[in-house]
Amino acid sequence: MNLQDSYNQAWLFAASAHAGQTLTASTLPYAVHLAMVANEVMAADREASIERLAETVQIALLHDVLEDTSVSFEQLQTRFGAFVAEGAQRLSKAADGGKLSLENYLGRLASAAPQYAIVKLCDRITNLQPPPSTWARSKISEYHAESQRILAVLGHAHEPSAERLREKIDNYRRYF
Repeated sequence: MNLQDSYNQAWLFAASAHAGQTLTASTLPYAVHLAMVANEVMAADREASIERLAETVQIALLHDVLEDTSVSFEQLQTRFGAFVAEGAQRLSKAADGGKLSLENYLGRLASAAPQYAIVKLCDRITNLQPPPSTWARSKISEYHAESQRILAVLGHAHEPSAERLREKIDNYRRYF
């Protein structure tokens, strides 16, 4: 699978599915976040090879599409295959009309293909930017603690990504 072509295919699909959505407390399109996560995955691969990289990058671009848009699992599976669709499904916190607890969510990722955990590590790395101005100190502190839990449960999947997340978590302390 050609990395550039598969990236573009997933990028266009995700950007279209998330059209009109913006980053929290920002005017930037939500697709910016997706591109940043995919960039983290590609950078992580340069540090330590990620098996099925092209598909993993597609998962990074599509990781929120089931949770935040009207795209169905079946649509993803038809367009991108079972591995990518399952990755997007496992990365979605939505389940049976509700939301998975953090422990169930992380357990579901930890028990699956390591590529799914790598995408989550890269997602959290990307999210540990300066917090939105609308967040209270308590929310920032909770997000920091949640990030530590993600690292503890999923860090084994890819050491360079775990190390990068560890650094981001340490730097995030300055916000609370």
